Amino acid sequence: MSLKEIVTIKNILDALQTDDAEKQLRKKKLFAFIIDASKPKRLQGQGDYMQMIKIMDDSYNGYLTLFYFFKSLSEAAPLDTIGDIVFLKRYHYQLFNGEPQGRRNSFKTSYFLLFDANTQQLKFNPNDSSEPSNEELEYIQKISNHSQSYLSQNSLLNLYWYGVTNAIFDGLFSIQELKDENVVQLRDSKNNQYTLLCMGLVDLEIQEGAIIKLRNIQISNENEILITDKTSIMLLPNFCYDVQHFEEINQVFPKIDFQQESYQTITIGTLTQIKKKYENQQYVPLINLIQKQVKESIIVVQGQVQSIYPTSVEEAFIFYNKFKSFSYKEVIANNLQIAGLQKTLQIQINIRDASLEGTTYVIQLLIFDNPSFFPFPLVWDNVEYMQTEYQKLLEKLILEQDQTHDFVLEVIESPESTIYRVIDTRIIY
Repeated sequence: MSLKEIVTIKNILDALQTDDAEKQLRKKKLFAFIIDASKPKRLQGQGDYMQMIKIMDDSYNGYLTLFYFFKSLSEAAPLDTIGDIVFLKRYHYQLFNGEPQGRRNSFKTSYFLLFDANTQQLKFNPNDSSEPSNEELEYIQKISNHSQSYLSQNSLLNLYWYGVTNAIFDGLFSIQELKDENVVQLRDSKNNQYTLLCMGLVDLEIQEGAIIKLRNIQISNENEILITDKTSIMLLPNFCYDVQHFEEINQVFPKIDFQQESYQTITIGTLTQIKKKYENQQYVPLINLIQKQVKESIIVVQGQVQSIYPTSVEEAFIFYNKFKSFSYKEVIANNLQIAGLQKTLQIQINIRDASLEGTTYVIQLLIFDNPSFFPFPLVWDNVEYMQTEYQKLLEKLILEQDQTHDFVLEVIESPESTIYRVIDTRIIY
């Protein structure tokens, strides 16, 4: 094996800045370790399945999102352990919102090999691809050593972690008791007890005392863990920091009471309503966001709307899949098939408050994947109606600039920027 055949995630990022990226990366090999993965999901309108995997290597302080496609559930990868090693060849790479993504070029010729985090033994070889050469095995060992070193020093809570961003979140738990094939007793680091109704743990043959990561869950007021359609379960190997320091983990889980998930108006006369559970939460001055003094992942702010972009609802319509997004105009101009594409209305709201007086700063809020924000139904096939209703929204929020509005924000950090996404907020008039 020539070292010229190997690329790192940083190499991929650099190549994607050039015009001949596809040629540069067409037959390259990538070795990396897993930090997160989803369960198999059937794609709408297609017969294919897909699993999403986040992988890292020693070249880049970030992750690459990998989409593994397959034809039947028998071909699903056993993505059950943090730190497992993937060996990829002939994958297609691209940028999405500035972040690298990868997917297999061909069901027949693309490699996807999976190796055990502890032993480096081959766990999965879906295409009966050639087993790695001695040189490739040495590189797998190198990545495995880095994986164990990195994950033993870094908590998953600080590593591209969903955390407590809203009612659906990730969490780390210890298995207390496997009561039967359908009921599992868990605990958190503070010895709070939880009940999980799930057969997946039995399939993984995980022993009592093991530490697991539950992805995309909800917890009821009775400490029952509610599984969502995006939930997955992954085991943390013993070398992980969070296993060695489990009792030190500090997690605060929001509880769900579906009878009280109503919205509460905070300011008399305001157009914005936020959920009742934020009623007593203090407003964060916007200057704190500018000065990077916000440590919480969910905050409440209040301010006057300065501008909204775009002003045309056609420009705000976004259609997208896992690999690419399309504006409404692109869909119409290119006669694209939208069956199977997801849809969202994506807008940017610029606000100011008293803490920004004497400065030229504004804070940019993003609204996407949040249909409950809008005071009108999203009727995708009636652009004229949507433009009329959208214009009313613009007039209410912009022309009444003396009016202050409340927003619940999810603070999303990345190596390049910070995004303030509006959640649990809606407009009413």
